[in-house]
Amino acid sequence: MQRSTAYWAANPYRRPEPEPGPTAPYRDLPAGTAGRFRRVRTAVLQLPGVAEQVRFMGTPWGWAWEYSVAQRKLCWLHPVASGSSVTFTLAGDEETKALAIPRLAAPVRQAIVEGQRTGPVKWCWLPLADQRHVDAFLRFVRRKAEWLRAPGGRRRMRV
Repeated sequence: MQRSTAYWAANPYRRPEPEPGPTAPYRDLPAGTAGRFRRVRTAVLQLPGVAEQVRFMGTPWGWAWEYSVAQRKLCWLHPVASGSSVTFTLAGDEETKALAIPRLAAPVRQAIVEGQRTGPVKWCWLPLADQRHVDAFLRFVRRKAEWLRAPGGRRRMRV
């Protein structure tokens, strides 16, 4: 998540208190950014087995909307006034499998290729710059949610 401190400073929820409500970004972000945030949040919450937690991620990131499936992290949605974004992780051979997805959208592919590896996990960041980025992310996150729900808790990806 190598963004500048100036980027993260545009998160309206940078202080540990008070905790923002789940829908606060709809009101507190500029209209276009708020609309993309709402679309991603709504779509992710509609995926089977997904749980949401509004979580303080510390300095400089501030509050983020964290999504998981059965205790496994799916993604984090960052409410940033200059343009919200998402972070998702890939572990083990998931990077290779993800990059093998037919017609993987260019913004998601770029996020994976440019991701930052920390031990066995690759952290991938994607700006939600426009509807094309939102659509690309939502297609990918549906796939990721499927592998997290796979029988036996193993991560399997439909390629």
